[in-house]
Amino acid sequence: MARMWMGIAGAGVVAAVAAGAFLVGVAWEDSLPPVTESARPPAESAYPQTRAEAVDAWTVELKKAGEELPENWEILTTEEIKGRYVSQRVANAPKAEDIDPGMARRVGD
Repeated sequence: MARMWMGIAGAGVVAAVAAGAFLVGVAWEDSLPPVTESARPPAESAYPQTRAEAVDAWTVELKKAGEELPENWEILTTEEIKGRYVSQRVANAPKAEDIDPGMARRVGD
C-alpha cells in the first residue's frame, strides 16, 4: 500500500513539474517581442541594369529637365552613365518647399 501511495505521489510530482515547465514556457514566449517579416525585395530592380536601360532612363530624366544627352556620351562607361542618371534623377526630385510650402518654417515663427 505504501508503494502505491509513493507511486501516486511520484506521478503527482512529475505532473506538477511538467505543468510548471509548461507555464514557464508560455510566460517566456509571451515576453518575447513579436516576430516581424522584412519587406520582400521587388522581383525586378527599378534601377537600370544594362547600358541600354541606363541610357534610356538617363534620356528620360534629361528630357524632364529640358536637356539632351551631352556630346560624346557614347564614350562613357556603363557605370558613368548610371551615375549620371542617378544624379539627374536627384536633381529632378521635388524640393521640400515645393511639396509643402510651409515645411521650412521654424517652431515659434
